[in-house]
Amino acid sequence: MEFDPINSILEEEEEDEELPRILLYHEPRSFEVGMLVWLKYQKYPFWPAVVKSIRRRDKKASVLFIEGHMDPKGRGITVPLRRLKHFDCKEKQALLNKAKEDFDQAIGWCVSLITDYRVRLGCGSFSGSFLEYYAADISYPVRKSIQQDVLGTRFPQLCQEDPEMPVAGSPWGRRQPCRKVLPDRSRAARDRANQKLVEYIVKARGAESHLQAILRNTKPSRWLNTFLNSGQYMTCVETYLEDEEQLDLVVKYLQGVYQETGSRMLTQINGDRIRFILDVLLPEAIICAISAVDAVDYKTAEEKYIKGPLLSYREKEMFDNQLLEERNQRC
Repeated sequence: MEFDPINSILEEEEEDEELPRILLYHEPRSFEVGMLVWLKYQKYPFWPAVVKSIRRRDKKASVLFIEGHMDPKGRGITVPLRRLKHFDCKEKQALLNKAKEDFDQAIGWCVSLITDYRVRLGCGSFSGSFLEYYAADISYPVRKSIQQDVLGTRFPQLCQEDPEMPVAGSPWGRRQPCRKVLPDRSRAARDRANQKLVEYIVKARGAESHLQAILRNTKPSRWLNTFLNSGQYMTCVETYLEDEEQLDLVVKYLQGVYQETGSRMLTQINGDRIRFILDVLLPEAIICAISAVDAVDYKTAEEKYIKGPLLSYREKEMFDNQLLEERNQRC
């Protein structure tokens, strides 16, 4: 039975007991810096954007459209406040449906990115603004899925810069100097170990037969079952691989595998190939590689994958200090 991914997310947002509070927004009365909004640009439908700065006296705001190649440090465009709509406004359903008519995959990705950000806020795995989330490694799986989409997702040609009205005082306008720290050996050791997994998946193509069996429905997969039974755009993707270059290689390889074999799955997965690659093929490939490299059975490898990398005390301390630093900069 097919379902509308846009309707699905709105229906899920109504289930208070199953969602983090951060998802259950009520429309605020005013606009603030960092707020997610809708903005209509020229002939294109209303599109999600982020408020970068506000000039109350002029009743204007600088906003940055959300798209696959968005630059979080971009200045954005300046528009009157009256042209903005809150992202969770009453017309949200209609705006989503309108954008979906010509940009189904693109608007789905935008909603997926925003939802992943809100889920991480609610779960406590991230603390910061949407633009900080977009620039951070934690958004890599969702962000890179579009930037590396070999099949090409079409976005509206939205203006991202306003050369006549530069935005001053934006907290994202320039990078603050950071103090030097010694390289963390724990992370480096994990990256070296994970490199063996990457080589097994990409160079040796060791997981390919396993992935093809899943794509052909000849091998059961709990990750596929979870994907098919879950709502659209509600996934927190844990990648196990921490290095962006390593993850980049694996995601590109998986896109190729899907392109060769996954056409049969299009109807079953409702055409959402990006989320399918991240939620099904990525964990299956890594688990298969862990099983081969560590010489353990699939169940043991899966448990190791779900547990994720073990952070050292120093890494946790550095992360806490970074959060405090960013919080102080915003104050």
